[in-house]
Amino acid sequence: MPDTNQPQQPTPLIETRVCIDDTLGPFDAKLDPTNRWNGWLSPYFTLDTVRELAARTQQMAEEYGHDSVDTIHVFPVLHVADGGTDREGEPRAVVVHIRWQYLEDGAESAATIVQPNDEGLYGIGGWEWTWHFATWPCPCDNNPWHETRCEFCGLHRPEGASADQTDDRT
Repeated sequence: MPDTNQPQQPTPLIETRVCIDDTLGPFDAKLDPTNRWNGWLSPYFTLDTVRELAARTQQMAEEYGHDSVDTIHVFPVLHVADGGTDREGEPRAVVVHIRWQYLEDGAESAATIVQPNDEGLYGIGGWEWTWHFATWPCPCDNNPWHETRCEFCGLHRPEGASADQTDDRT
């Protein structure tokens, strides 16, 4: 019988691309494929990708109204002495997730500062948004595939490959 008192080893994060239908993404991400909310993924993004995601959510809020779209904002730390630099020597930033529809309930429920994880990645929309894998068709016909490298033939996903097919919650 296994010892259930032993700490569980975390599942390694895989590199992939994620999207929310054709509304958001596809974006490069890392995620634990076993960490799911109702079958949906909980991705982590680099700061550059968070900036892309922020631009898109703000565009959507302008287009559809702030009361129907969460927005992501990236604020640069203006003084390097105030926040230092990240592991790559880049200036730090503050990432904020705003849920406009909850603003009347108070700022504490409407806004969250998103902290980077140990790898410097930001978890955006995990356990809230309906992220799923953005798949790419591998020429070896073992598709659709969602990881950055096909496990069957070893081919790497082309840079910028789009979600030609999507595989909800697999």
